Amino acid sequence: MPEFVRVMRVEELPLGEVRMAEADRTKVALCNYDGTIHALSNFCPHLTGNLGEGTLEEDLLVCPEHGWRFKVTTGRCVTIRGQSAHTFPVEIRDGWIFVGV
Repeated sequence: MPEFVRVMRVEELPLGEVRMAEADRTKVALCNYDGTIHALSNFCPHLTGNLGEGTLEEDLLVCPEHGWRFKVTTGRCVTIRGQSAHTFPVEIRDGWIFVGV
């Protein structure tokens, strides 16, 4: 059972944006896609690029290092088959984003 850790206010993550946050020493990339918050590992499996500095293209989180693309809903890499970014459960409580680690 994951422990949910408060990481930031919802208004700090505008629609269509990506931010890096820490949840109990675990770095995550938070994405606001279509009004739903998703959390993925901050580190791209390809040369550990910082996904929290990436961009959203529709439902894909794009790594700023070499452009690998990950589905925000599943973490599945659509650039290189068999690669993925770990996803974390997210809850919204009283205007705060909580990530389960």
